[in-house]
This record gives sequence, C-alpha cells and structure tokens, in this order.
Amino acid sequence: MAEGRHPLPAHLSPDREVHVIISTGSGDQTAQTFYDTTLQPYLAVQCPHLELKKNHFIHTTISRTSITELTTKLFLFNAKKGVKNTILLLSGDGGIVDLVNTLTTTLQREIDDVRPPSIFFKPIIVLFPCGTANALAHSAGIVRKGPLDVLMTGRARPLPQFEVKFSRAARLVADEGRQRLEFDQPGPQNERSSGEIGYYDPEGDVRIYGCVVFSWGLHASLVALSDTAEMRQHGVERFKMAAGELLQEGHIYSGTVKYKSNGGPWQNLEHKSNSGQDGANTNKHRYILATQVRNLEEKFCISPQSQPMDGTLRLLAIGDQSSDTIMKILTLAYENGKHVEEFKDSITYQEIDSLRIEFDEPEESFRQVCVDGKIVAIEQGGWVEVRKMSAGGINGRRVVELVS
Repeated sequence: MAEGRHPLPAHLSPDREVHVIISTGSGDQTAQTFYDTTLQPYLAVQCPHLELKKNHFIHTTISRTSITELTTKLFLFNAKKGVKNTILLLSGDGGIVDLVNTLTTTLQREIDDVRPPSIFFKPIIVLFPCGTANALAHSAGIVRKGPLDVLMTGRARPLPQFEVKFSRAARLVADEGRQRLEFDQPGPQNERSSGEIGYYDPEGDVRIYGCVVFSWGLHASLVALSDTAEMRQHGVERFKMAAGELLQEGHIYSGTVKYKSNGGPWQNLEHKSNSGQDGANTNKHRYILATQVRNLEEKFCISPQSQPMDGTLRLLAIGDQSSDTIMKILTLAYENGKHVEEFKDSITYQEIDSLRIEFDEPEESFRQVCVDGKIVAIEQGGWVEVRKMSAGGINGRRVVELVS
C-alpha cells in the first residue's frame, strides 16, 4: 500500500459503481470547487482504481429536479437490477432528501400497484456537506469527523425515514411561494412525472417521505419565509432573520394535534402551562416539530436526546407562549440543547410513533408545513399525519445507507 493511502473501505470496492453528484445550487454554491480542489485529487491518491475502470461517473446538477430525475432513471434502475451503487453526494440536506424520497415513493407506489421487486440493492451515500444548514451531516457526526475521513473509515448504516400523509388537496409550494404544484400523478400509459416529490395513494391521499424534520407553526413559517433568492444570500443567518420577523408578528396557530407513542392509541396534545401542568390551550400552538436528527444547524441542537441514525422520532411542541419566551427557548437550543431542561415545564419533548394535525386556520399561509425543507400547503379543513417508518418489512423500507 502506498504511503499515506488508507485501506479501501467496502463502499469503494472495485465491484461497485461510484457516482459523484455535484449539486451546483446547494448552499453558497461551493460544491464544484470542493470537488475540483479537494475531492478529485484525494480520490486520485486513495482510489486509483476509479480512474482505471469504467465504474466512476460524474453528475452535475442543472436544475432543482436533477437529483430526482437521476435517481429515477439511474439509481433506482441499478438497484433493482442488482447493481451496487455508491454515491458521493456534494450537497446539502436537500440532495439526500430527494434521493430518499424518490426511491421510497417509487417503491411504495409499486407496492400499491404491483408486487415489489425481489431485488433491491440499497445505494450507499457518502455525504459531503455543501448546503446551508447541513442537519444530517452535523447530526451524524460527518462534519465533526471530517467528510474525507468518513469516506475512508466510516461505516454504512441504513438511514431512518418517516412518512408524511396529507389530505388529497395538499399542494407543493414552489417558486418562492408563487406556485402550487400537484404531486406526482400517472400520465399516458401510467407513466409518471419525475419532476416533483410524492404520489397519490389508492385512497387519493398524498404521501411523501423524509429523513430530517417535519414542522408546523413557527419553524415551517420561517423556512417558507426564508426560501427566497434574497434571503438565501444571508446563509444560515436567514433563519434567525425570519424567526425574528415572525415572532414580532406573534401569530398563534389553531388546530388539533394528536400523537401516538409506545404503540398506543391517538392522544390529544395538551400543552404545558408555565406552571408545568398539562391541559393549557390544547388547540393553540406556536411550534410543532417532529425530528429524527439532533441538530438542524451546526449549533442549533433542537433534539439533544436524539442519537445519530437511531431511528427515533421526537416531538418538540410549544403552546400559546409569549414571543419573548419562545425566543428564550430557541436561543437555549443554540447552547447545546439547554432549552429541553431549562424549559421542561413549558414545552413538550418526547419520543413518538406518529403525529396528526387537523388544521383550523382560514389563511393558507398558516396551514403550511415543512418536510425536510420543502413546504406543503394543506387545504382548509385538511389534515396531515407523520409516521415513523420501521426498519424492516414492506411498509418500513430504508432505501439508502449513509456512511458516518
């Protein structure tokens, strides 16, 4: 072995196709530079076989749907044919979310339509964080360890997922809030469009999939508000800017929130009052968030009890608290998750199996939810359910493995 060269990990073995995806629009648009100056020279030293064999492919995104289309046309096809894929993904959270959602949507849809494939080789993803928040990379320890070290010494593990099911008139919000798009529908000869996420199940409801966070209330609104070209220029600071504006407005979100935990039945969420007692303003909410990760940003530790890739879904809920109190809670989240302990008498924080929201808001902007950075608008009187997906079984697919 040449001096300075690591032993070759299993996910870079010669029997695997290695695909590099360069997401040119992610974050501050550094993915191409990182590949040219860092990753490509590193691979030339550590993995010379990639230059010698025809199993090394470079893909550069040209639109917001590039990864979705690539997954549909190439990675899904390969996985069902028994081809072993390793994907070196230079992207933010959105890139891996598009991969996961496209694979899961297609496979779950096939379960509804025909027998699922008997062969499916899960793609292995090595994530090189080039986004704004990089929640998965921070929560999985990739940033702390260093992505190049993770590439050569990390271990691939199935990436946990959750399913989100909407009432049938839900629409994807796009083009900086100007468009409302229907989810994937069958066309001529039952062909499917590949440009958008999700699909309609046999009951006519919408299903999409995630692996980072679902939210309603302040968090979803700030993601929607900050998703403009002007706001994106501010990087991660745009989230704080949007939060400050929304807290000043002080809207209280109306709806019925229910949850399941420990395999039990649905229970109504009863927010804690300032005295720590349950039952305060059960249909008034400021912040509803369910997540499978610890950090939503490098310093923003929203769920301190979450462990990397542990598959748990945790709920953080804040009721009709003042904007000053919410600001204090969220500020403490930037101090290694101290909000969970210091405000334990004012917030709900627990592990759950499922979450359901029935909306009671006349304005559409307050019926918008966030699924891994994508905004979905629900019709008046509509609902949404979030379900943790189990590790195995037909209804519990984990469609990719993440190296960490």
